[in-house]
Amino acid sequence: MMNTVPFFPKLLVCCLVLLILIVLHIIPLPILELTILYVMLLRPAWFKDLVDQLYSR
Repeated sequence: MMNTVPFFPKLLVCCLVLLILIVLHIIPLPILELTILYVMLLRPAWFKDLVDQLYSR
């Protein structure tokens, strides 16, 4: 069953999360790098679903 959440709110949330990560990146904490490493190594299902939903439009 497909998730019926509209596209724009998901895109807005993704942009907000990326902006927060960029702001946190200014502080000398490797939050962005650790997040990218987590996604690359563990390949969580939620990330693939999110990418599939964003690019299905």
